This record gives sequence, structure tokens and C-alpha cells, in this order.
Amino acid sequence: MLNNQHIKDKQLKLLVPTDFSGTGVNAAAYAIQLFHKKTGELILENVFQAPKEKAGTLISITDILLSESKTLLEKERKHLAAEFRNVNISIESEEGSIINTIKNAIKAKNINLLVLGIPKRAAYLTSVPKTFIELPYYWPMLMVPQSALKNKSKELVIIISEDSRHRNTLELETYLKDINLKDNKMHHIEFTTNNSVVQLMKQLDELLKKHKIGLLVFNTFKGDKLQKAITNHELDSLLLTLPALIMQNNEA
Repeated sequence: MLNNQHIKDKQLKLLVPTDFSGTGVNAAAYAIQLFHKKTGELILENVFQAPKEKAGTLISITDILLSESKTLLEKERKHLAAEFRNVNISIESEEGSIINTIKNAIKAKNINLLVLGIPKRAAYLTSVPKTFIELPYYWPMLMVPQSALKNKSKELVIIISEDSRHRNTLELETYLKDINLKDNKMHHIEFTTNNSVVQLMKQLDELLKKHKIGLLVFNTFKGDKLQKAITNHELDSLLLTLPALIMQNNEA
């Protein structure tokens, strides 16, 4: 399981699922730029499902799909490698359920951060990101809407849950100062038990009107009110429009 301690490591290992629509590779580029020198390794992973084959088939459909997947992955890898020469970029292609495959990859490859690209015209979180949102096992997670990639703002908003504010807020802020948001301005919102999601959205809306926000950071504690608001899809409208780093603090 991922946690905040992982994301504060000196070198990050990122896992980026891709379906070759462009959302994955764009999210990968955003993540590399955001974490800058902290990005040590990035894995592009494509998970596919092959139809059942009839007995006697000379050429395996799975083998064909695997070959096509690797070819397309290599194309995306070369595209990223040409721009980011200092990052170790590798590819993985597997058949199976995307949720279980990604979960297994996180554990087997010691992944520090899951990076998800969101389609430009998404009106709601599609089935795959929806599952990752609902299961904090996959956090910390960076969600990157394709529609927000042109936003080069250096300002960010940190939304801190009441349960986590006394635990690692200072460490989190110190960490965020090291990422590629030079001279960035941090705005803080504390989401307490007395706040409602409506009030939180109103506070965020006021900030978005006054400032050019480029990144949202949700700092949650396991099972707290902020985490529930995210997993219950009450903040989907934000996650579809601005890049968001969603973190879960498991420290006692």
C-alpha cells in the first residue's frame, strides 16, 4: 500500500497506465516536469484483455495483442525519452484485469506514485479512475486532466483534513517546496468536522477566481471526512478540471 512516506523519498518510482489515447503519456510528461529531479524511474504500463480463442487457432490472439501493445508502448517511451533524457523510462504490457494488474504492479515494483491521465472531454470519472478514487490503496495518486495541461501556474492549494493537520503538514509543505513549482504560492484550506463539502467547494471556488491555481493537494488521514468526500465522488468536478495530488497519511 502507498503512503505519504513513500512520496517523500529522494527518488520516486512512478507507474503510469496508458491506453494509447494520449492521456497516459501526457500525464507522464506532466508528472516528470512536476517532480523534476525527484523522478527516478517511470513505468508505462498497458493492460489488455484478449477474447477467448477457439481450439486449433494457429496464431494466438493474445500474442498478437501483446506484440501490438509493446510496439505502441515503445513508441510512447521513445517520445518521452526524447524529451526527458535523465529519467529511466521502461514499459510493461500485461493481459488481465487492469485494477488487479495495477495493484499487483504497485506491490511488486515498489511503486511510489500512481499517475492517471483523465480524458479531455470527460464529463465524469470513467470506470478505471473511479475505482482508483474509491480505493485509497492506490494513494498517493496524481490525477492529470488533459484539459488542464496548458495551465502553467505555480500556485497550489493544500486541502488539509482535520485529522492530519497536526501530523505531517510541515513535512508535506517542505516536500512541496522541492518540486518543480519554483517561487510557488501555497494556499491552505483546513477541512474540519464542522465544514461541509459545499463550504469546501465554495472556499475553493473563491480561490480559483482570485488566483491561477495549477495544482490541488489533498492531504487526508485514513477514513477521515476529506477522504470520504473524495471516495464518494463529491469532489469529482475539481478532479476533472485541475491536476490533483491525493495523499493518505497513515501515521499514528
